[in-house]
Amino acid sequence: MTDRTLLIFCDFDGTIAKKDIGYNFFYHFSEGKNMELIPHWKNGQLSSRDCLLQEAAMVKATPEEIYNYLDRFEIDPGFPDFANLCRKNDIRPIILSDGFDFYIRYFLKKYRLNHLPLYCNIGRLGNMRIKVEFPYENHTCTRCGNCKGERMAEIRSRMTTPFKTVFIGDGYSDTCAVTEADILYAKKDLEQYCLVNNISYNKYSDFYDVARHLIDEGYLKA
Repeated sequence: MTDRTLLIFCDFDGTIAKKDIGYNFFYHFSEGKNMELIPHWKNGQLSSRDCLLQEAAMVKATPEEIYNYLDRFEIDPGFPDFANLCRKNDIRPIILSDGFDFYIRYFLKKYRLNHLPLYCNIGRLGNMRIKVEFPYENHTCTRCGNCKGERMAEIRSRMTTPFKTVFIGDGYSDTCAVTEADILYAKKDLEQYCLVNNISYNKYSDFYDVARHLIDEGYLKA
């Protein structure tokens, strides 16, 4: 076991959740119209905040319809075990997302994980619409709604003991977190970003892989 504390940060969509729930949600309730926005977001012409505001404006559904739709999704079966492993090592994984609280908290509660810290955007449901709020200020990032890199830097700055930072992600919205991570786990679009930019990372498929690696490297006790 090392003498260094771990700060563990996890993306939600496509990482804790098996699929990108936010993307699928907006695709479903906009009848695919949100797809016109995605290329502009990926190439940086459209910020996450502008994209999310426009996507939310396309949704005309009741909370009941929304939550009925969400029930078709699942989280990575290894994540509850990973969270329990972290708990035994006196660590609480921190969830960072550029998605919305209404569906993330729904799944955290469903899987009894709602004790975990969460930093994300807010989507208030009611009157056949979603009211969007961005509670976290980004000081330098103009791309993200909730910049994961800036949140990590803020939390790191409050640490008073030696530590290493772990980030686990899968997508374009995770790229700002890369430079703040000492140990990076990447798959899908985030893995491609690391390959193109010659960034060191650990490949993983699920949270069982992450747990095994952190145990094998001596950062966590089984």
